[in-house]
Amino acid sequence: MRGLAKSSCVAIAAASLALVAGTPAEAAGAPSFSSVPEARVPEMLHPKDAPDAIPSGERVEGVRVDENAMRVQQSFATVVAEGGRCVAVGAIPPGVAPSGVAQTSIRVGGVLPMRVEHLVERKPGEAELVIVDAWLDARTSSIRPVVTTRVPLTTLAKGPAKYVVYGFRKGSELQVVMPSQERIGYVDPRGQIGFTQCGHLRIGLDGAAKNGAMIVAAGRIRTNRAPSPSRPAPSFHPQVVTPQSQALPPDMVMRAVQVSVSMSRTKRDREPLLSVSVGWAEDDDGVTASSSTHDMAEDFEVPIAEPAEEQ
Repeated sequence: MRGLAKSSCVAIAAASLALVAGTPAEAAGAPSFSSVPEARVPEMLHPKDAPDAIPSGERVEGVRVDENAMRVQQSFATVVAEGGRCVAVGAIPPGVAPSGVAQTSIRVGGVLPMRVEHLVERKPGEAELVIVDAWLDARTSSIRPVVTTRVPLTTLAKGPAKYVVYGFRKGSELQVVMPSQERIGYVDPRGQIGFTQCGHLRIGLDGAAKNGAMIVAAGRIRTNRAPSPSRPAPSFHPQVVTPQSQALPPDMVMRAVQVSVSMSRTKRDREPLLSVSVGWAEDDDGVTASSSTHDMAEDFEVPIAEPAEEQ
């Protein structure tokens, strides 16, 4: 259906994601918008302030430039974030999650601004977001750190298997931070579907949006296998190597968790009303290997702009 209103697109995309993930999550309590502490996240470094070059040898922990990829195709370089870190290089395009991705390819040229984010959970419900802004010179495979920002996070909701959804306020915007153990798919407030394979997803909700704003996300997390003597244990699938993937012990499975965060406001409301739901998104016992990453990649290819023709 062409010419869909923005709210209709979000609703259709959310419904598509819910159908892919399975049974919707159960509603959970959420703090009020004003009770979420505000935090300052600086803007990314501006390219006009970049130095001419960075000598070889300067590094940022957990990030590297893949030199083997540069030898194969010298005009491009691959920047890889490790240990659950997320990386963004240059300007972040509209609609792309600001937290970044596990790796990105860039054209080798001048020095570029780079941001590295790392979700640090000391224990469930106690976490901070560590943000490092730096300069990247792919010609020398060097990264010069400039400033590190530590953002304390507030618990927005708790789900199964000790899964916690975090957040902080940035002016009139609510920044939602969702841990990711493999690959997480999401529908942003504009109704666009995206994915990330780094250690978390950070995405914003505008509290001043006239029609409200909503995020829906789904990903698989590790959890203990429920005892089921009447059902044989599923066999392992071939492993898919991703930055977050790893072999699972026999007593654990991957199950899909679904998160929904929305804000709405009427003229009578003094502040946006915040709603968060988080829970299992499927009724079965999950899958036993990280091949679920590939399965979800196929499942999320869902057209949302055109309805099916009536038979």
